[in-house]
Amino acid sequence: MKKQLKADLTLLLVTAIWGISFPLMRNVLGSIPAIPYLALRFTIAAIILSIFFFKKHTVSKEYILKGSTIGLFLSIGMLLQVYGLYHTTASNSALITGLNVVLVPIFITLFFKRKTEKYTLIGISIAFVGLFLITGAINLTLNYGDFLTLLCAIAFAFQIIYIDKFTKKLDAIKLGIIQIWLAAILFNIIWLFFDKSIIILNLETIVILVITGILGTAFAFMVQIIVQKNTTPSHTALIFSVEPVFGLLFALIIPDNQGNLEFMTIIKVIGVILILSGTLLSEKNNILLTFKNNK
Repeated sequence: MKKQLKADLTLLLVTAIWGISFPLMRNVLGSIPAIPYLALRFTIAAIILSIFFFKKHTVSKEYILKGSTIGLFLSIGMLLQVYGLYHTTASNSALITGLNVVLVPIFITLFFKRKTEKYTLIGISIAFVGLFLITGAINLTLNYGDFLTLLCAIAFAFQIIYIDKFTKKLDAIKLGIIQIWLAAILFNIIWLFFDKSIIILNLETIVILVITGILGTAFAFMVQIIVQKNTTPSHTALIFSVEPVFGLLFALIIPDNQGNLEFMTIIKVIGVILILSGTLLSEKNNILLTFKNNK
């Protein structure tokens, strides 16, 4: 199997893990505010990664600088998404965050003078239409929350781009550990000095924190930074556009705190089909090459 196809399939697994995190986070945020949740989730992830990769702790100033750059974009993106949700709808947030699938190839062309493959561009266009449908479309009156979420999408786009840029020459695992620690430290500073939320931990909250900390953060972000060097930033952003699809599918089987489940509509089904079709189209050349080599 071609390296890029294998990397893209691995990123799809990461996207599925983030998808299942949606209904889990929805349930836990009723007990713990968003900032403490992020602080605890990333702290758990940082500690787990430091224990698991304890031999990777020797780093230079270059690693600290570049790992922190990636971690800063990640942290800014997540914080802006959280604060944006206070002023906009969940559907607007999901759609505008998904704009990074369009922003990544634009930024790559503008700032890094690199072209994106034709089929990837077509796939991005199809997937974004699907994203528009699955999130229930968008209120075209731009408000403060939408603006914050747009900045969030820009931050996530640069996180993807700089992972691609830095992992070409540097150890991805070391960069990944620094990225998670930087985010954990920033979220804890905001919680302790600015947010000051009081939390009450119960068994469900602890279990979800551990699951999302280990799988959704430590495992998922580390896998992303390791395998992304074998694909392109535009492919990565496109694959991540499938996240709302997984979020919707898992919400069909994981009830909220009141026992309610999500439901599918014809529009959402069409949106899911378009997102998956766009993703598959972008992989056209990789899939054909894999079949050809296996003959």
